[in-house]
Amino acid sequence: MRQEAGVIDSPALDDAWVDEIEALPENRSARVRMAETFTGPLRWVRRVFDFLTTTPGQIVTVMLILTLALVAAGVSMSQSMAARQQSMDVLVNSTEPMSNSAHTLITSLSQADTIATTTFVQPGISSEYDMNLFMESVDAAVVAANQVLEGTVESGGTDEEIRSSVLQIQRDIPVYAGLMERAKTNQRMGNPVSVAYMSSGSNIMRERMLGNASRLFDLTRGQVADEMERLSRPQWVPLSGLVAALFFLVLAQIWLWRVFRRRLNRGFLAATVMMVTAILWASAANYAVWQSGQVAFDRAAEPWEELTTARIDAQETRTDEIFALLRRQSVTDADTTFENTYQSVSRALDTASASTSESTDPAVVDAARAALEQWNVAHSDLVRTLGDGQFDRAVEVLTAPNPDDGVPSSTRAYTQLDNALSTLIGQSRQDMREFIDASLDATKAVSTAVLLLTTLSVLAIWLGIRRRLGEYL
Repeated sequence: MRQEAGVIDSPALDDAWVDEIEALPENRSARVRMAETFTGPLRWVRRVFDFLTTTPGQIVTVMLILTLALVAAGVSMSQSMAARQQSMDVLVNSTEPMSNSAHTLITSLSQADTIATTTFVQPGISSEYDMNLFMESVDAAVVAANQVLEGTVESGGTDEEIRSSVLQIQRDIPVYAGLMERAKTNQRMGNPVSVAYMSSGSNIMRERMLGNASRLFDLTRGQVADEMERLSRPQWVPLSGLVAALFFLVLAQIWLWRVFRRRLNRGFLAATVMMVTAILWASAANYAVWQSGQVAFDRAAEPWEELTTARIDAQETRTDEIFALLRRQSVTDADTTFENTYQSVSRALDTASASTSESTDPAVVDAARAALEQWNVAHSDLVRTLGDGQFDRAVEVLTAPNPDDGVPSSTRAYTQLDNALSTLIGQSRQDMREFIDASLDATKAVSTAVLLLTTLSVLAIWLGIRRRLGEYL
């Protein structure tokens, strides 16, 4: 019976685990499951918080805050300076050359019209030299227009007004050249209609082509000025980040001194020196960019703009003189235009002579003044001869490069003045380029240097605190 009882009781013992499973609740509440889910993370957070209340935890916290502050400040200044340097590269290689091409475009168009009208009143067939000079001016205008379009693409510009102005000029150039060629052909044949063709071509040049070129020149010149003004502003936000990081670094050293009552940490001192160096370097670069890119650039741009305007005014005035002779009209309007041009050129020469730049040649300024006075005398004689009806003498005054004794030469004086103004404009542009290059040079190596100094500062503070942390391990 005992053996049978043992056999009977053994299945009951084997099924005991089923009773244990049934003893557990089939459906646990959401609160229980949530508690089981967050118990582990909450326990870990509590341990971290308890660690942070200890001295080693406070040290680690301070070090992490310092590391983030130093890295953020260094990366911010480095990226800001790198972006500025990239924008300076675009300005030097694309935007400023595009503005210069716009200047070349307007002066070449104006010069072409002046040459065409001048050769038209000269007796006989136009010389090969004059024809080549006219074609060179037109060709220079075509090349300059293409360069403006290329500069717009390279600089990333999206100004549709610039492109539309250039395209309109490119469409008008063949029309203008065709009208002038017809005028010269009819002139050789002795047809009076040649004057009408030349007047139509000159009207297209002055009312449409020069208008678009002038607007184009103003737009591109404004882009250069705006970019220089933007890129020359001090980088207050990145600089303030470096100063804030230095401030946190000093506060951390004061806290360490109060906690450990020991001398200042050498690692922190080294980091402080490197951060001060980074701040001084970045500040000096910002000052150099502001000085050369805004103050000095504005001084150099003023004579360049005035000289360019004066040269264009002189070219248009020269054309007005020729039309006054061709149309046998009153010279009152032409005389008024000449007086305005005389004042404009005189002011531009005064500005150029007052410039402190070493590129401006005083001899060229003096030559321009002398040529302007000679042109003034020749213009007065032209006005008098036209008023008296002495058209043959007026032609000699207006077109003869080497007239008889006692006869002033308008063409010689104008040519000398135009050459002098062209030289002064080139010298003024050289000054502006030098100041832009100086701004670019000031930004070089700053980005890498600041990032390197802040990285070394982070390494220095961790090496400096290593011994203090080792005391608690």
